[in-house]
Amino acid sequence: MLPSGAVLADESIEQQPRAVSRRTLITGVAAAALGGLVVGGAAGGLIGRSSAWQGGSAGSASQNRPLSIIYGGDVCDAPSIVAKEKGFFAEAGLDVTLHRTVGDEDIKAAVGSGQYDASSGIFYSWLKPVEEGQNVKFVAGLHAGCLRLVVPKTFTGEVAALKGATIGIPSLSSSATMFFSMDLLDAGINPLPEAKQVKWKVLDPSTLADALRRGQVDAIATSDPIAYRPVLDGYGVELASNMSGMNRQAYCCCTALNGDLVKNEEPLARKLIEAWARGSRYVAGHEKEVARIEVDKKYVAGDVATITKLLQGYVWKPSVTQLKASLLPGIEKFKKTGYLGSSADPQQLADQAFRTLGIGW
Repeated sequence: MLPSGAVLADESIEQQPRAVSRRTLITGVAAAALGGLVVGGAAGGLIGRSSAWQGGSAGSASQNRPLSIIYGGDVCDAPSIVAKEKGFFAEAGLDVTLHRTVGDEDIKAAVGSGQYDASSGIFYSWLKPVEEGQNVKFVAGLHAGCLRLVVPKTFTGEVAALKGATIGIPSLSSSATMFFSMDLLDAGINPLPEAKQVKWKVLDPSTLADALRRGQVDAIATSDPIAYRPVLDGYGVELASNMSGMNRQAYCCCTALNGDLVKNEEPLARKLIEAWARGSRYVAGHEKEVARIEVDKKYVAGDVATITKLLQGYVWKPSVTQLKASLLPGIEKFKKTGYLGSSADPQQLADQAFRTLGIGW
C-alpha cells in the first residue's frame, strides 16, 4: 500500500485485462471551455514518413527508418525511457527518438497525422479523436496505475461530494479527465462541462498541486508525480485512482501508433512494440534503477526515492491480448459519460482502433 492509500494490485488484479496522457479537442468539451495547458509540443521537429516497409533483413537502416515517440514527463513513461536508455530499441535495430512535449500541442492529432510515430496514454482519452477519424491504432497495454483524484486533507465524503466542485486538470481531454469522468458518472454527477455539475479548471500541469494547496480548486485529477505530491507533502489525500474501485483499469497507458505505420510498415511497428514492452517488463524489480534513470537523465522531475515508490505501485505486465479484452467493455462504459456521440458503436470503434500486429502475448 502506498502512503497515499493506493493499494498495490494483487495477483487477482494482475491477471485481469489491463486497460490503458494527453491532449486533443473533444467535441462538446472544447466548446465548453477554452485554453488549457497540457504536456505537448513538437520538440525536435518533424519526422518524415517513409513509404511502405519493403521487407528484408531486420537490422537494415533503410528499413528501420527513424521513429519518434512523444512523451509527457510522467513517471509512467518508464517503458519508452527504459527501452531507449537500456538499449532495447537499438538492440531491435531501431532508431528511436523520444520527444518531450512542451506547450499545448494536440498530441492525438500529431500522432494521427504522422508528425510523431507513437505516444502512450489511457485509451479513453484517444477514443473521441479516433471516432472523429484520427489515424491512430492501439496495440499493447504497457502498465497499470498512475492516475489519481486528490482532495484536501480536510475533505469529507466520497466522490459524490464533488458535485458543484472545481476540479483542476491538465487538459479537458487528459487521461485523468476522461478516466475520472466515469467515477463522477457512477457517483451521480454528469461530467460534461456543459452540464455544469462540476467545473473542470484547466491549469498548467506544474501548478496543479499548488492550486490544491492554496484552495484554488477543490480537487485535482492528474498523473504521477504531480498527483502524488499533495499526498507526499501531507495536505492532500487520494479520493480515487485508476488502480482501485469499480473502474480500475488493467492498463493505464497503452501504445498509440500512427495508423500508416501500422498499415504500411507492420514489421517495423511490431519491433517497436516488442522493444517498448521489453522496457515495461524491465521496470518490475528494477524500480530504483529506473527511477534514477528518469531523474538523472531529466526525463521526470522528482526525487529517486519518491519515484521508486511510485514505480513499485504500478503493475508492469504488458499485453496485447489483455488490452484487446478490455477495450469493448471500457468503450461501452465510457460512452455513458456523453463524450462520445450517441450513435457511436462501441464494437465498431474497438475494431477501428485496435490492431494486434500478429503479437500473441
